[in-house]
Amino acid sequence: MPSHDNFEIDIISALSAQLVSAFVKLDVGPLSLVEIDSLPDGQGVYQLYHHGSLVYVGKADDLPSRLCQHRRKITGRRNISADDMGYNCLYVHPNWTALAPEASLINHYRRHGTGECRWNGNGFGPHDPGREREETDKPPDGFDAQYPIRDDWRCDWIKAGEHNAAELIGSLKDGLPYLLRYQTVKKKSHKPHADYKDTTVTVPEDDMAAKDLLRIVAQALPGWQATMFSSHMILYKEHRTYKHGQVIWPV
Repeated sequence: MPSHDNFEIDIISALSAQLVSAFVKLDVGPLSLVEIDSLPDGQGVYQLYHHGSLVYVGKADDLPSRLCQHRRKITGRRNISADDMGYNCLYVHPNWTALAPEASLINHYRRHGTGECRWNGNGFGPHDPGREREETDKPPDGFDAQYPIRDDWRCDWIKAGEHNAAELIGSLKDGLPYLLRYQTVKKKSHKPHADYKDTTVTVPEDDMAAKDLLRIVAQALPGWQATMFSSHMILYKEHRTYKHGQVIWPV
């Protein structure tokens, strides 16, 4: 017999199997603010359900915060209601989160080929798609294609009157349930662009729709263009046509 050998243990498979077993024992709760507020803080993995079907698996350092983000995102979309969503979650020790438990779960469910996790990798995640997707004219897919943003979202926190353009844009970005990206001094900077730092925008009435507010801002900035996509809106100093974007201003 040899005096040495290699030993390997498939921790990932064991982890995913135990996670699946633990999730099976959980009920699916409503993705409501009351339900989310009742959760303790902590990191772990979670599953989202739409009309009872498992559509997304994720992990978060703060489960209540991430679930609240997802709920808010859904409220800003057409053809879907947060009332149709459910969730369950497992709190996971930090030692195990480094093993990407959500990836193990996704792989497990997809091996069965029954359509679970269809929102994973299809536009539902919390990350900005970035300029590359826009500039390469990549078409919307998955979640974004089926559930485009509500451009008529009422911005009830913005009232009629005179507003500094930089402050107005920042307020819009913070308040909307979907992404608004705008040009700054340079990439990855939060410093306002010089063109709108000292510009005043007149908002004619309270509670205007997001699309109309962004148009007003662009009108006040010569040479700037506001564009809407199925997943987000952008404001840049440019004049270009996007294959999958609708120009809000200039028209």
